[in-house]
Amino acid sequence: MTIADVFMAEDPRIAEAARPVADWLARAPREEVVAGLAAAAEPVAALHALARLLEAGDAPPRAGQVAPLLQLLGGSAALATTLSAEGPAWPTLLADALSVPARDPAAHRAAIATGLATSPHLPLDAVLRRHRRREFVRIGGRDLLRLAAVDETMREITALAEGVIEAAVAGVRARLAAEWGEAVLAGPQGSRPAGFVVLGMGKLGGEELNYSSDVDLVYVYERDGSHTGGRTLAQFFARLAEEVTRALAEVTAEGFCFRVDLRLRPGGHEGPVSTSLPAALTYYEAWAETWERAAWLKARPVAGDRALGQTLLAELVPFVYRRYLDFATIEELKAMKRQVDASLRAPEAAERDVKLGRGGIRELEFVVQAQQLVHGGKDARLRERSTLGALAALAASGYADRDLTHALAAAYRFLRDVEHKVQIVHDRQTHLLPLGAEETTALARRLGFLGGNAREAFAAAIGGHRAAVRAAFDALFHASEAQRQRDERPELAALIEELEDETGSHARLGALGFRDPAAAYRDLRLLRDGPPHAPAWARRRQALTRLAPSLLAEIAGSAAPDRALRHMATFISTIGARTSYLHLLLENPGIMRLLVQLFATSEFLSAFFLRHPELLDSLVRADLVRTMRSAEEFAAELGTRLAAAPDREAELDTLRRFRHEEFLRIGVHDIQGALCPDEVARQLTALAETCLSAAFTLAQREVLARYAIPLAPPTEGLAVVGMGKLGGAELSYASDLDLLFIYDAGVPDWWSGRSVPHEYFTRVAQRTMSFLQTPTREGIAYHIDTRLRPSGNQGPLVSALDSFGDYHERSAQLWERQALIKARVLSGAVALREQLEAVIARFVYRRGLAADEVAEIARMRARIAQERGAADDDAIAIKTGRGGLIDVEFLVQMLQLRHGHAHPSLRTPTTRLALAQLETCGLLPPEDARALAQGYAFQRALESRLRLERDQPVEAVEDDPEVLTALARRLGYGGADAEVSGAIRADLARHRAAIRAVYDRHFAVVQG
Repeated sequence: MTIADVFMAEDPRIAEAARPVADWLARAPREEVVAGLAAAAEPVAALHALARLLEAGDAPPRAGQVAPLLQLLGGSAALATTLSAEGPAWPTLLADALSVPARDPAAHRAAIATGLATSPHLPLDAVLRRHRRREFVRIGGRDLLRLAAVDETMREITALAEGVIEAAVAGVRARLAAEWGEAVLAGPQGSRPAGFVVLGMGKLGGEELNYSSDVDLVYVYERDGSHTGGRTLAQFFARLAEEVTRALAEVTAEGFCFRVDLRLRPGGHEGPVSTSLPAALTYYEAWAETWERAAWLKARPVAGDRALGQTLLAELVPFVYRRYLDFATIEELKAMKRQVDASLRAPEAAERDVKLGRGGIRELEFVVQAQQLVHGGKDARLRERSTLGALAALAASGYADRDLTHALAAAYRFLRDVEHKVQIVHDRQTHLLPLGAEETTALARRLGFLGGNAREAFAAAIGGHRAAVRAAFDALFHASEAQRQRDERPELAALIEELEDETGSHARLGALGFRDPAAAYRDLRLLRDGPPHAPAWARRRQALTRLAPSLLAEIAGSAAPDRALRHMATFISTIGARTSYLHLLLENPGIMRLLVQLFATSEFLSAFFLRHPELLDSLVRADLVRTMRSAEEFAAELGTRLAAAPDREAELDTLRRFRHEEFLRIGVHDIQGALCPDEVARQLTALAETCLSAAFTLAQREVLARYAIPLAPPTEGLAVVGMGKLGGAELSYASDLDLLFIYDAGVPDWWSGRSVPHEYFTRVAQRTMSFLQTPTREGIAYHIDTRLRPSGNQGPLVSALDSFGDYHERSAQLWERQALIKARVLSGAVALREQLEAVIARFVYRRGLAADEVAEIARMRARIAQERGAADDDAIAIKTGRGGLIDVEFLVQMLQLRHGHAHPSLRTPTTRLALAQLETCGLLPPEDARALAQGYAFQRALESRLRLERDQPVEAVEDDPEVLTALARRLGYGGADAEVSGAIRADLARHRAAIRAVYDRHFAVVQG
């Protein structure tokens, strides 16, 4: 009797899935196979994953490892994929999961150092990502196999993160020290390296990370001072912080290490990415709020100069733990509690969200942290970073009943275990319990609930734990405030004048249509009174009283009143005593209306505007200038402004101010519907090219002066090539600029006695990049990415033309040929541009594609879909998922590579133009071209709307009626909410299915 026969009676699907691996199973100990499938969360998935694993690297079954392997494969698709990616080496990873005990941060740092030493060809970020990926198999495997308790799993993930961060800081600082010179401080005892520390906040600080946690970081350096080359320590450490963040969070071909959240730094989004110790202390003494006190409860040094970190924490003790409890603190705690209530949305979401829902992890943490803030000032025993440690301290110190803290500790462990088992499936950042019965049963089995009643047993257990948490939460804050009836519509002026009547204000705000009157009331108080540290002056309050009726009427009538009021309150409090801005709104109703529309419509543009409130006067221009501006108009205006700048600092500020004004202008026209997505992309691209050209000109001028060269070299010079979205004229709001720098040194004799050509052109490229991305008081202009250059990060920043050509003739891979489809020469002498374009065209289009190359492109696409395209159960990956944007781009690029040698009209870097030419040349049937073009345009529009709607990168759209309804309204759908929600969902599904059908058909035809 075969294994398939054993499971036939129980589940025919298991029997069917077992057939492809029947021979391997037959060679394995039968009792281990039975035990492994019986314990696997999804036995069918385990067998499918086993088949893929054996294809990647065949290995005989080993006694003692068969059951664990099946349980791991059936518990996490993400871990199964990582094992398969190891090829024949996967048994080693499995053995580590079964035998290697917990590792501390030092062990991780040592392993990373070994990886760098044994693979010198790999960049730091690749080694970090491989180590993280393999360690997740070990940690996740031990978790799924119940070899580690949830406490240990949290500590293991935290230790991994800490080791990776430490390695990133050490590696990046060493490289920057080599490039910039080490950052040193001079003192009576001589010079020494300036201290720099990374503080871990939140779950990282508390050693409580989950599989998909962001790492909350704060970067602090010792103090300000001068650096070599006219730079400052602030610039050095800002660069260090930015590159460490990128080394950790940037998604590369190897994936990413950890998402990084810097919002807890002094000043939040508006603060510098790295802060000096004196500036940090000043901020927390003068400006910080209660929620920031709570954030620092868990802070600890995790990398860099830990002594510096301890100094900062010691100085902040009086800020975090106040000696005496006063009425203001109690009120602030109540306000924090209301924010927790406000974070709950629909009842269904409140039940499914194990983190934010009622009785969830956030409520439990809030109960603990609130009591630490209240009592920790006078009792240092409560100053525990971890939630479980703080619960034990509350009990031991007599501040909480022992039975209660034991119940809360059990609830915390269980809920965190649930969170882990939800996230480990696809390594996705989600906290939602599944909806379907099968998915819920699989989750229950991952948690150890086996047998026929697994789902019911799990539901009972989580219900009991959440009830205990909710009871503690309600007991601490006397239960949530009841929703009030709101029937009347008051006079809008009275709403500002009678804010002391909180109950009446809530009712009036509710009647005006605010969904969260309590939050709206707080925002209205902030708008009228200003923040506690900078109360409104009488003159300012008088101006607000005059402005209030019209302002509140606009806000109440906007698409999202709560959001509009929140941002308006932030804006008014940010501008402080500058009543001139209030008078501008009073005297220009159109600008007020535009500002309210921006705040209500776009979280992304709101955040941008609130970082640059001085741009308010530039909104006057947004209604007056044409929606589309040519590159020539951009260049002429920026050139005029730069000519009036008195020095280099002013030039850089002018460049950034111009970029910010035009960026906002484009965004405003976008939210007003005056620009379609393609027009937005073209405008953003033209703006970027203008700023890049100006920075390039400034850089050449500075380098010529530094090298004492009277004139630019009478040679072909340096060319700048745009890649990716810049090359395709398809930039989005958050795009980096992907660049290549190629030079032709020309006549060698000219350089005699002067600089080496490579050194000169490298310096020009470096200064160009610096002029765009070095922070000034106006922020930055653009982030630059040069990893698409020959040999990537390991290659030189600039390449000679002949070296560039030789590399692509001899060493480049297929993906590099595909990437160069998007190459577009943006600047350079005419002859050099022509030569470079010829080199690129020859490499990309001199021949077609072999069948195995088509298959390789398909594999690359499949890998993207597998690693980044599987959105959460309640989301649709519009970019990387099947039928998404990348399907269209990969298919178009495959056809360009296949036919571009015979059809020169296909040689365009822009996807939509290439699609049109493929149809014109008869290489795509009209119905296929139409399906791709329409689906691509539809999902580009979705992507653009989502980016504007939310201040975060968006690759997926939530399959939530409320979200879809709001999105549909933004895109012009009409009808009842249920109708438009269903309509946009149906349109999205239809377009994706059509795209995928065309994609599959054409790749199948080419591959035979």
